[in-house]
Amino acid sequence: MARTTQRRRALDVIFEADERELLDEEGVLSLLEERQLVSTAQVPIGEFGSQIVRAYASDMINVDTLIEAASEDWALDRMNTVDRSILRLGTAELTVLHTERAAVVSQWASIARELSTDRSVGFVMGVLNKVADIRARETHN
Repeated sequence: MARTTQRRRALDVIFEADERELLDEEGVLSLLEERQLVSTAQVPIGEFGSQIVRAYASDMINVDTLIEAASEDWALDRMNTVDRSILRLGTAELTVLHTERAAVVSQWASIARELSTDRSVGFVMGVLNKVADIRARETHN
C-alpha cells in the first residue's frame, strides 16, 4: 500500500486518539491495535502507518516539545486537531524514524492541503522544516 495512504491511516489513528483524549502511550497503542483490524477508513492501517503511530507513541513528550519549539507563538492546544496530528506524525517520522526531510515535508503538506485549511499547508511546511533544522543542530553538536 502506498506510503501516502499509510500516512493518512496513521493520521486517522492520532486524530481519533486526540479527539477521544487517549493521548498517552497506552491509549495510542491500544487504538492502533484496534485500527489494524477495523479502520474508520475502508483500508485498515498497514505496517508503515503503524510504524509512524508507534514512533509518535514511543516519544510523544519529546515530539510535542519539539513542535512547540518550532511553532513559535502557537501552543499545541491552540492548533486545530488535524494540523496538530499532522505535525505530531511528521515530527515523529523526522526524529524517530529518520525519514528524509523532503519526503516528510512534501507528503504531510499534501495531506494538509487535502484535509485542512489553505493556511495550514504553509504552517505545516514551516514547522516541519524548523523541526528538521532543530533536530539537525541537536545531532551535529
